[in-house]
Amino acid sequence: MHTLRSWRALFVREYLEHRIAFLWFPLGIVALLALSIIAAFGFQRIRVEPFFLPEAMKVYEVGYLALLGFWLAYLAIALFFYFGDAFNADRRNNAMFFWKSMPVTDLKILASKFLSGWTVFPLVIFVIAMVTGLMFYVAVTAAAWVLPGFGLLNPMTALGAFVQITLFGLIYYALTLLWYAPFFAWVGGLSSVFGRWSLPLAFVIPGLLAVIENISFFGSGPVGGYVAQYLGYRAQFGLSDADYTLMVMNSLPFDAGLFTSRVLASVDWTQMAIGLVFSGAVIWLASEYRRRRIV
Repeated sequence: MHTLRSWRALFVREYLEHRIAFLWFPLGIVALLALSIIAAFGFQRIRVEPFFLPEAMKVYEVGYLALLGFWLAYLAIALFFYFGDAFNADRRNNAMFFWKSMPVTDLKILASKFLSGWTVFPLVIFVIAMVTGLMFYVAVTAAAWVLPGFGLLNPMTALGAFVQITLFGLIYYALTLLWYAPFFAWVGGLSSVFGRWSLPLAFVIPGLLAVIENISFFGSGPVGGYVAQYLGYRAQFGLSDADYTLMVMNSLPFDAGLFTSRVLASVDWTQMAIGLVFSGAVIWLASEYRRRRIV
């Protein structure tokens, strides 16, 4: 029970310290989107050529998918800056007294920071993405009243599409976080030593390694070198262009099972496992540095 309370305290603290970036600012974006939709309909700013009126359900599906993609991009950027400072932030102020007053190890502290960025904050962003999906349903429904021939959304069909896309989005978010975990751990590990300088160093160090490799082997390896080739491969994740085209052009309702199976089939599970082991090793090394160097 004490262990659970300490974990809860660590997660709550991380949330309270970073809720502006992961809650209030996203809610501000949601408010701006809502005002934009209201203004667009209120001032009759929506103009669509009569010969180009796509099916309302397809507009909703593609729009909701686009919103999930937008929030995933926001999450990636926010997490990059979060990990670029989280492992080092409490060295600058009296927050260190909070950590020292708790009977937890440095490894547990850094693990809680990493898990917060890996689970708590993504869940907050995903819930906000779901809210914008519901807002977009209202917008598409309202569009039928101002665009003759656009057609009304069937509420039950729209609910089914919302559930299907939400399930797919949840799985996609989870797999994306698992795939890119070593990148975030890399930035966090650097931040434990270099602070916010970890943000540029996260790119500079691999770049220097790639340059050194190319100079050492005189370009005898693959184009760009093995380091650049591997990092380029690890930086890629997701569906193919053909799959995204199918999402947009397919006249059938969105099928979460179909696209989830395609995502799962595209995952290199060996590389994902290696990345997770690397992430754990980086967190452990960062905790050892913190334990030995931070008084």
